[in-house]
Amino acid sequence: MDVVEVAGSWWAQEREDIIMKYEKGHRAGLPEDKGPKPFGRYNNNVDHLGIVHETELPPLTAREAKQIQREISRKSKWVDMLGDWEKYKSSRKLIDRVYKGMPMNIRGPMWSVLLNVEEMKLKNPGRYQIMKEKGKRSSEHIQRIDRDVSGTLRKHIFFRERYGTKQRELLHVLLAYEEYNPEVGYCRDLSHIAALFLLYLPEEDAFWALVQLLASERHSLQGFHSPNGRTVQGLQDQQELEVATSQLKTMGHQSASRRRPGVACGHVFATGSLIPGPGMMTLCSILGPL
Repeated sequence: MDVVEVAGSWWAQEREDIIMKYEKGHRAGLPEDKGPKPFGRYNNNVDHLGIVHETELPPLTAREAKQIQREISRKSKWVDMLGDWEKYKSSRKLIDRVYKGMPMNIRGPMWSVLLNVEEMKLKNPGRYQIMKEKGKRSSEHIQRIDRDVSGTLRKHIFFRERYGTKQRELLHVLLAYEEYNPEVGYCRDLSHIAALFLLYLPEEDAFWALVQLLASERHSLQGFHSPNGRTVQGLQDQQELEVATSQLKTMGHQSASRRRPGVACGHVFATGSLIPGPGMMTLCSILGPL
């Protein structure tokens, strides 16, 4: 057996070992891999976003209670909008409400409609399962994916257990996307976006939502994640041109690292992990109707 065959055999075994841990579930993880320990009962140390805190949370303030109640009451407006979708899908009212904030308990069905998830499933029956299984057998990025899955939304109650249900679903979505879109393959920020979808959508729905957000003609965010970063580069070039023509004097007093907005722009667009959870959820909602 030559060196290439030995390396191929080792890599196949490594891939199989990683998959097996997720198939076994959280029992495959060591105690130190199980994320932050909850304090007492979950409802005493888990906030309304599902974040597990190390200590018991104080009682809700009057302002927080009012905000939660307001969000509950706003749900009925969104349900009405979903019930008459043809009327509202291209309306200014939809966009205005998205910018105000989409109630958490309506995000799943709204994201599904905004990203045409059901339509994609009907057009591609069984395709997700095929790509997922193929990814398990042939993924070139499974070590990176496994490493990133282990650190994604780790303080959230759904993702705190190493090799738990949501981590397994996240692995599956990312393996399938690598097969679906080889141009992008895999990059770290995809795990954060997919994980946010998985908070509100079933596994296959989360996959097609990711596909639509990145690759559909309407949203087309793939350039932010492709290896050559064409979309990001185009935005940076435009931004630098505008700054150069309108703020030349100001730029003369800036430090070298701040003279080119692209230095910061690339990092912001390259990873959703830089945006706090609630902010990223809002961003996903805003991108839907635009």
